[in-house]
Amino acid sequence: MQRIYLILLILFSCFNTTQAQETFITTSDSVKLYVHVKGEGTPCLFVHGGPGQGSNYWEKLAGDFCEKEYQMIYVDQRGCGRSTSPEDHNYSAERMIQDFEEIREELNIDQWVVMGHSFAGILQTLYASQHPDKIRYMLMFNCTLNLKKSLEQSYLPAVSEFLELGDKPFLLNQKLPLSERLDSMQQLFSTREDVWKLSFATIESAIKFSETYRGFEKWNTDFRDYVFQNTDYMKNFTTLTQNINVPVLYLYGKSDINIGKDHYLDLQFPKLKLYATEGGHMEFIHNQRAEYIRAIKLAKTELITM
Repeated sequence: MQRIYLILLILFSCFNTTQAQETFITTSDSVKLYVHVKGEGTPCLFVHGGPGQGSNYWEKLAGDFCEKEYQMIYVDQRGCGRSTSPEDHNYSAERMIQDFEEIREELNIDQWVVMGHSFAGILQTLYASQHPDKIRYMLMFNCTLNLKKSLEQSYLPAVSEFLELGDKPFLLNQKLPLSERLDSMQQLFSTREDVWKLSFATIESAIKFSETYRGFEKWNTDFRDYVFQNTDYMKNFTTLTQNINVPVLYLYGKSDINIGKDHYLDLQFPKLKLYATEGGHMEFIHNQRAEYIRAIKLAKTELITM
């Protein structure tokens, strides 16, 4: 009898571990957030980019080295990927931060590291400004903290030049709504087969990225549709950085046109470690992969002592 009880106890423990790895956490406003916990070590929330991209791309393409250093907590934000959308269409940045806190509390985590890529920089910054005591330190990889500036002063000019739209391209006409110009940009992209060059170092990297979205019957894009039609995310969040005492490692690409090659100059975090890499926005897939690994290891030794 005692032996049977021991076996059942072991099986029950294994079952709980498996169940805890991939789940949905229901928020206080009834949104079901997809959460996948993998790896060992200090808990680390991953905040994905896009906006609206979902966390799967990072898990599949960078998870192998991240999960060696941290217990990664991959989350698809509300209205993104495998998560559901709010009935009241509340996609505000404040509500996103509340989601992070509800996930942390549900997982019974006192303090965690927050890692983000691209658009995530906005959410990371706002989160750290409101809940600094819950964050050990932050890792920002190719992040924007000023989406409007990244688009208007870096990405759209680069796209206009790449597409050879002439001296006065409509993409740069700020009298037109940003959402309208971005829709037009997507239509132009559909006529070209080489637009991968704007974000990826090689076509192989672009293919690997696109393959991370195969096999899903449904992929939620509601949040992405919201962002560019509202001003909530178009604020300059770099103005918050001077009052955030959470240690930050900010990795940027010297040729990252998606964010802006000199975006890092606007950051005023008191405890900031800059880490420059060659290349552009998605270098963690191939060319500069080793640099991302070094940056993560560096953060574990240097940021914790700041």
